[in-house]
Amino acid sequence: LEAMAYQIAKEIGQGATVLKGNVDAIILTGGISHSNAFIELIKDRISFISLVMVYPGEEEMLSLCQGALRVLSGMEKGEIY
Repeated sequence: LEAMAYQIAKEIGQGATVLKGNVDAIILTGGISHSNAFIELIKDRISFISLVMVYPGEEEMLSLCQGALRVLSGMEKGEIY
């Protein structure tokens, strides 16, 4: 978990650099956000950048499902990465 939190904090820092430090808030969400210990590992590294808001949720699977349905129904074009 420490390595994952380190990588997430690094990505947030990169984004803050591109925005020239003009960051209104950093929002952490997803199922992993239910873990206070994990969130604290990230907050310890990024809280100096901006306000950190946490919205725990587990909508990732629903979002993936809805995206797949849009592609299958022809509403969106699928991408190959």
